[in-house]
Amino acid sequence: MHAAVGSELLQALRDALGGERVSTDAARLGEASVDKYWKALHAANAGDPLGTAAVVVEPETEEEVAAVVRLANEHRVPVVPRGGGSGTQGGAVPVAGGIVLDLTRLDRIVEIDEESLTATVEAGHNGRELERHLNERGLMFPHYPAAAEWATVGGYVAARGSGVLSTRYGKIEDLVLSLRFVSPTGELCNTIEVPRHSVGPDLTQLLVGSEGTLGVITRAKLQLERLPEARLFSAVRFDSVADGVQAFRDTLQAGHRPSVIRLYDEVATATSLAPVVGEELDGVCALVVCEGPRPAAETTRDAVLALAARYGGNGLPGDLTETWWKRRYDFYHPPHHPELPAIWGTLEFVVPYDRVLGAYDALRASVAPHEERGLVLKIHLSHWYHWGTMLYGRFVVADGGPDAVELHDAVWRDAVAAGLGAGAVMNDHHGVGLKLAPFMREQYGPSFELLRRIKRALDPNDVMNPGKLGL
Repeated sequence: MHAAVGSELLQALRDALGGERVSTDAARLGEASVDKYWKALHAANAGDPLGTAAVVVEPETEEEVAAVVRLANEHRVPVVPRGGGSGTQGGAVPVAGGIVLDLTRLDRIVEIDEESLTATVEAGHNGRELERHLNERGLMFPHYPAAAEWATVGGYVAARGSGVLSTRYGKIEDLVLSLRFVSPTGELCNTIEVPRHSVGPDLTQLLVGSEGTLGVITRAKLQLERLPEARLFSAVRFDSVADGVQAFRDTLQAGHRPSVIRLYDEVATATSLAPVVGEELDGVCALVVCEGPRPAAETTRDAVLALAARYGGNGLPGDLTETWWKRRYDFYHPPHHPELPAIWGTLEFVVPYDRVLGAYDALRASVAPHEERGLVLKIHLSHWYHWGTMLYGRFVVADGGPDAVELHDAVWRDAVAAGLGAGAVMNDHHGVGLKLAPFMREQYGPSFELLRRIKRALDPNDVMNPGKLGL
């Protein structure tokens, strides 16, 4: 495998796509060689990027994607699929050089089936644009990730992402029905059209979360919903995280499905939620959204609030949650989102209910030694399941100083060890990329070798996004 792209391959790419869509311009290469991974941003800012593409290509059709991948495989040159570049794990960083495959020109909505409530959409289509188009028709794709402004449909699927409405509608793996993809050797393939079948293993789910290591997703068939008749906003204050967890565990296990539950610990309430909604808040605060036909939404809301009261939850004005809904993307822009020279990251774990509080305490204890460097950890729980929930621990150090990378890595190493030791699983919805790759063997145990065998079988020349997922 060669990081460089020779003249023969470069000419073949130009023949396949046209010269204007094959770039070796230094500025373009630099732009396409970073995503939102802190270490990638820090390294690029220091003039020493983690990896730099040799060429950026912009196919406009699935057949052109297949042609690029075939050429990369024949020449044994790495190829890195890229959507909006919004990933936080380094999944789109070309650490082995080679070809960055920019998919944003594959941006068509191929079909909207209002009878089946599905949409077939090309991988490069922007999430916010998809939502705008669907809303005009009284529809929605109920996958509202924080990165919707930048992210693409292919990125949603490749990183096994989630959105703020996941408690009611599920994560991306629950919302994608089928896929079209290009294999590592350049074949254009379809998975079976619907997910509920018993004709062998489901190839769709093999591709979901594969982060470009097993092929290039080119289009997805997605499950839609009609815009809800009512969307009702409530807020509750608890005395402790434990009380909130018990209340919402009972909510889910009783069969109630709010679309949003966000439970903020004391630090997250004061330093994350309060500044965005513009209110003085303290304690453990929860935001709840219930939606659907108005009578059903009201019934769900009343049941959730009754269960919250059973565990000492006191009602807060519902307009707090409505304000959060309107400003929910503000968390990811200055001044609410940090910038260099700060260090930041999301220490994220998913965990069954019987281990939630132990994992929460372990996560807090793991970062305590770094608090003398000014580290602040704010934790909220925002994706809830019948069997458990997730811990979204956002850490920030205002100025990393000269040893910023060492500090960043130490925080991650300590936190992952603590989470896995407490019986949690690292990461609910951000993907693995480079950031979590070193921990994949420990997470999977002996079965990790099976993943590596699948990778070798599908991608014998190891050209697909090398270095990611620990594969």
